Amino acid sequence: MSEGHIMKLETILEKEGISEAELKAIIKSSRNKPSAVKKLGISGRHVKYGYFSDAHIGHKEFRPALWDKMARLFKKESIDFIVDVGDHLEGMSGRPGHVYELSHLGFDQQIAYAAELYKQLRSPVYGIDGNHDQWYFKKNNGGIIVGNELEQRVKNYHHLGQDEADIEIAPGIMVKLFHANDGTAYAMSYKLQKLIESFTGGEKPHIVHSGHYHKHLAMYVRNVFGTESGTLMGQSRWMRGKKIPAHMGFGIMDVYYNKKGIDRINHLFVPHFE
Repeated sequence: MSEGHIMKLETILEKEGISEAELKAIIKSSRNKPSAVKKLGISGRHVKYGYFSDAHIGHKEFRPALWDKMARLFKKESIDFIVDVGDHLEGMSGRPGHVYELSHLGFDQQIAYAAELYKQLRSPVYGIDGNHDQWYFKKNNGGIIVGNELEQRVKNYHHLGQDEADIEIAPGIMVKLFHANDGTAYAMSYKLQKLIESFTGGEKPHIVHSGHYHKHLAMYVRNVFGTESGTLMGQSRWMRGKKIPAHMGFGIMDVYYNKKGIDRINHLFVPHFE
């Protein structure tokens, strides 16, 4: 930064009455980890991990019994780690009538309940923030990064960024987490297929887990194994009005690989029926 830029910045800060300590606090509160590759370095030629998405903790339709079932099965299956594809919290959207759909009001109540639940997960959890989490970050200009706060409260939770992140489970074996921020499509498979088709050749992961749509499906496109990752909440009033179903459940990936890439994948989805 040039001397002229420094003087201009100092003038602005003096005009606005912002001290050096206040400036540091502002920067710290609004800083987000960039989407970077998380290298796990798992030895051997096999890994088993769990995945889930769209818990929406704080909404009345969140299913604590399904969370408990997931935590117990992940422990029983001795999985190596868990990926969480976003929307940990419901947030406070401001949509008319939305507040009446909530079981926990505001950030303090929602994050405290979430931390209590995430502590039930015994394996390392790697997650990204979805659009509902980001209500506390940008929609209300609060600068709160939900994943960072979970990381502070839950020792085995690791925040990887907002919207997307990449995990290298072993040298050259890549898993992408992606949380969209648009509407659902008429054809259930359309959004995941277009996501995979959007990857350039050099950035294609071996596996991609997509969240946001509250659907479950698995597909193999362009040598990428992809899942829509389901949800841990039931159909909300808003979803019912839009004729959008909720595919409740979670999954387990059993992945075998070698020096050339993926050797085989055993994919298990655990649905929840009511």
